[in-house]
Amino acid sequence: MSAIIFENINPRDKRTEGEEKLLNVLKNSPRFDGWTVFEQPHIDSIKPDFILLNPKKGVIIIEVKDWNLGLDIYESGGYIKGTDGRLHKKDPVEQVETYKNCILKSDLNNSEDFVSKNNDYYGYIETVVYFHGPSKEKALEFCTNNTYTKIWTDDDIDKINDINKTLNKTQYTWALTVKESKYNKDNMLENMVHQLIKNLQCADYNYERKEPFKLFKEQSDLANLKQNSIRRWGGVPGAGKSLVLAEKAARALKKDYRVLILTYNITLRHYLKDLCSQQFGLDDRWKLKQNLSVLYFHEFLKVVAASYCIKLPYNELDIHNNKDYDFTKDWIKCLENFMELNPLPYELKYDYILIDEGQDFRGDWIRFLEKFYTKKGELFIVYDKAQDLYEHGIWIEDSQETKNIGFRGQPGSLKYSYRMPKEIIEKIGLIRKELGIVGEDILIPKNNSTQISLLSKMEWINCDINSEDDKLNKINSKIKELRENNQLEDITILTTNENTGVDIVKFFMNKGIKVSHVYDINKKKNEKNRRNEKWKFRGGTGRLKVCSYHSYKGWQTPNIILVLDSCRSENIVDIRKNVGNAIFISMSRVKPNSMNGQFSFTCFNYLPEYNFLEKLFWFDIKRDDYYKKSIYIHKITILGIKIQLE
Repeated sequence: MSAIIFENINPRDKRTEGEEKLLNVLKNSPRFDGWTVFEQPHIDSIKPDFILLNPKKGVIIIEVKDWNLGLDIYESGGYIKGTDGRLHKKDPVEQVETYKNCILKSDLNNSEDFVSKNNDYYGYIETVVYFHGPSKEKALEFCTNNTYTKIWTDDDIDKINDINKTLNKTQYTWALTVKESKYNKDNMLENMVHQLIKNLQCADYNYERKEPFKLFKEQSDLANLKQNSIRRWGGVPGAGKSLVLAEKAARALKKDYRVLILTYNITLRHYLKDLCSQQFGLDDRWKLKQNLSVLYFHEFLKVVAASYCIKLPYNELDIHNNKDYDFTKDWIKCLENFMELNPLPYELKYDYILIDEGQDFRGDWIRFLEKFYTKKGELFIVYDKAQDLYEHGIWIEDSQETKNIGFRGQPGSLKYSYRMPKEIIEKIGLIRKELGIVGEDILIPKNNSTQISLLSKMEWINCDINSEDDKLNKINSKIKELRENNQLEDITILTTNENTGVDIVKFFMNKGIKVSHVYDINKKKNEKNRRNEKWKFRGGTGRLKVCSYHSYKGWQTPNIILVLDSCRSENIVDIRKNVGNAIFISMSRVKPNSMNGQFSFTCFNYLPEYNFLEKLFWFDIKRDDYYKKSIYIHKITILGIKIQLE
């Protein structure tokens, strides 16, 4: 019995002496019997040197460095010359730990059950940097800022290769020194390893694949591939902007182009990945893994930094609350300094760069992304200026700004909403008029059905601001009502207030209902905890979703419940300034159920100054009663019974 090894022979990037030495040990040493080894697997534009997996022992990521660590050496590995003329030390520990984060969040979080049951799941994967050539003393001296990553040198590889040598877990990883990992309680480690092996081997994002969706002619024409083109295209909600990107990506991948899809919201990343997987089909799916990367923008910056083996200045989690400081600008400047003097790796060159929710991006971000564009295909942006919540997208229609980026002419526009029900579109128009909100008209295509499902409903319910205890019961009653004809997967609760969101999550979790959400469950507004939950937020899990309306942009579902209230402590946003956005985004996320056409929108309003909007929904309540009476009259007429209804 020996290790199963998936070798990746790359003629553009031949193995170093250190990589050859380690690979030979992995192939020949009995110590690795029962292990599965992947050499340089493609995971969202990163390529760790080796990933080792054993269902009983653990997972190890190894980065190999053939570096001369002499202080007078630069650009041979250990140091990079910056634009300031000084040598800057590379950080292989930061690099390998970034790889670990990407793997955990790209290929592991497909299993929410695993993450939710294991608070210490981060420790299941160990990291190693192997220095080929330098002494152990030099290697440790070089990696001074290190807590978890193991540092190996040639002596360590020789010792590992000798099966008679006893290995110390603090130096050689837990996985290589134990018969069975302490993390394998309830076979959780085994499940994780099998999932990772399947994902790394098969490059599959969605195990329950659906048939590719069909586009309307306007959408299909826009998805046609172009060369050396930089374009921006606006679109109203429901126009199919994300579908166009997924179709364009699928067409490009089938022609062996490299594709990068970017978004701003972490939560939208999984949704776009699943769309691409669905649209690509079943053939040659290895191309999804090798040539497609779907990332949120700041994650992409980290990937670039990891490729250059450098550490970005500042941590966005530490300075998140400092709204006046633009850490993104410093990150980009840092990367540009290194990119000026160091060639761009092949993995970071993309023929198609496709950006969803482009109104959330800044102009200087787009100019930075041009550096990664090969001009063989397109740099293509879709946006909706009505959803520019962060006021980032002012540049999109500024002729001077767009000229500097490379756009030509006026942006195109998708004006027809193919997804949203006609009734929702009409209601949005009435609310905008009532609130004095200026926005592009959402047009209804001619082929849009005019018949409303008898199960559909739109409600605005004004609630007593002092009845906080009753809030959860109201939501619970609505969920029970919706579940008579819907799965939990098709229901999403949107909030304008983080504390309310946490209360809702805890309420349903205590009832034994699994929930995907985007909050710090401890109500401490810890950005790291928020981000971890956002990473796990995805479709296809069968869970009830509870989300801020900001983070739900780009998503869609048959049933939306909006809880419109103010916050007694710190708000995510000032809802009194942005209530129009909250209503608009929430309503625009509604889609009819594909099987029966059913949909619903319910707003529980706790802001008395917006009670007047209830009148806009009176017709819908009366109409609902009318339909119910009509059905009853129809039934008794068939039976030949005469009846008088009030």
